[in-house]
Amino acid sequence: MEAVGKSILMVGDYLGGLFFLFYHALQSMMAGKFRRIVAFQQMSKIGIDSFPLVGVISLFTGMVMVMETALTLKKFGGESYVGGIVSVTMMRELGPVIVALIVAGRVGASIAAEIGTMKITEQTDALEVLGVDPVAYLVSPRLLAAIVMLPFLNLIANFLSIMGGYIIGVFLVHIGPGAYLYQSFQFVRVRDVFVGLAKAFSFGVLIITASCFEGFGASGGAEGVGRATTRAVVNSFFLVILMNLILTAIFYFL
Repeated sequence: MEAVGKSILMVGDYLGGLFFLFYHALQSMMAGKFRRIVAFQQMSKIGIDSFPLVGVISLFTGMVMVMETALTLKKFGGESYVGGIVSVTMMRELGPVIVALIVAGRVGASIAAEIGTMKITEQTDALEVLGVDPVAYLVSPRLLAAIVMLPFLNLIANFLSIMGGYIIGVFLVHIGPGAYLYQSFQFVRVRDVFVGLAKAFSFGVLIITASCFEGFGASGGAEGVGRATTRAVVNSFFLVILMNLILTAIFYFL
């Protein structure tokens, strides 16, 4: 019972720390107390630099989904519906999750390592001595960049996955081009696009908040920075999957 209670308190303490860090960063962002040039630099780092990896993985994901589903649906003469399966699945679930996991592994680790190094070398303390709020200086620009860029990456991932499915569906499964594109958009609703964007927005907030939180909590030299980076990626993955479950239940089951 003691171990269970300690675990619950640790989870509560962690979630509370994330919430207060996000609230502080949001306040600073809404008040304009952050460097806009840093925000644009982070948008480039999170969005433009992540685009090639997101694009290639999304394209291959669409291809694989068509290969897998076409084999089963072909037994029932329903292979023409694979386009709808790919588009709906990517927009509702896989698109936002894939983008979030890529950004968490690529950008989240970098953010945690960068802030963790600044914490170890006492640069964050120096900012406070100079009268600069470390959260407004370090977290708010990255939070704004993630909020803006992840929905765009999600839309790009959806488009490229549909194109990847189109390539396999038309040239390998021999579905008519018009039929594939028609089925791809027949079952998509505005609600599905909205849900995907809402998930991408939420995932961006979680990734940046968790990564910055672990960076600020780093201690113990270079080894501590490594631990903080690992925790940032693992916790971001867990929070993304958990939030995906919660949002799917809210939008489609409640």
